Amino acid sequence: MFKRNWRDIKPRLAYDGACYVRDYFRRKDKPWLEGGYKVTEYLEWVRQTTVLAGKKIPYHKKNVEEILYIVQGEGIIQVGEEKHRVGKWDAVYIPTETPHTIYSTVENQPLIYMEYGIRTPPEADEVRIEKVSVGEKVEANIRIERWTTKECKPGHNGTCWLYQVFTRDMMEYLLFATMMTVPEVLGYHRHNTEAIYYIDSGEGIVKVGGEEAEVRSGDAIYIPCGVPHRCRSTLEDQPLNVFCQGVAIPYDGEVWVEEDLADVPV
Repeated sequence: MFKRNWRDIKPRLAYDGACYVRDYFRRKDKPWLEGGYKVTEYLEWVRQTTVLAGKKIPYHKKNVEEILYIVQGEGIIQVGEEKHRVGKWDAVYIPTETPHTIYSTVENQPLIYMEYGIRTPPEADEVRIEKVSVGEKVEANIRIERWTTKECKPGHNGTCWLYQVFTRDMMEYLLFATMMTVPEVLGYHRHNTEAIYYIDSGEGIVKVGGEEAEVRSGDAIYIPCGVPHRCRSTLEDQPLNVFCQGVAIPYDGEVWVEEDLADVPV
């Protein structure tokens, strides 16, 4: 099982020393890329970024479609002349080639977020990151949503609650961003997506194929396309809250899900 926790990943300075990055996963067809297990098909990176207090990510754009999930702090994302406030539990969708900067607004405290990106188009040869002027005209708009404001709906045949933040029709290549709350045991299922389970809170056990592992907050688990998986909470009084993000395989393919699969012995 491909599982990592930010506590076990050595941070590296990035963006001219404005932040630290902890790389969880990177594309497997680019083994020379810096940091992370090289396991993903399309996801360019899954990483945790810590924007240092008093620092700003340089104003830039890149050929990467991104979702940020805020896990600590409060801050500003600036796009052109517009400034958008963000805080814990916010998810931010940033279309490809959108110039922006990010910084903390809490004195002496960093802004920390999980970052998911896909190269656009996915078959592009390389990632391009370009510093630009704040005065440059901005065509694309970002979206900011908080899962706690969403209506929850039962998912996976009633074994969890889903708070859908972003869906496929809102994005170009990324498929979904959803908070999944598992009070007991999630139904064993599979789908034609590569998915990332990020443990936002709680404790539990994740099963991918025939392999199980204990999980806690800060863990990210890579789930390959078509591999059966589930999770369960191991706390009587708290659910397992999992921020789920994924990409269809192929990225333009029809999405399918198979529910209520027979269990695979560990």
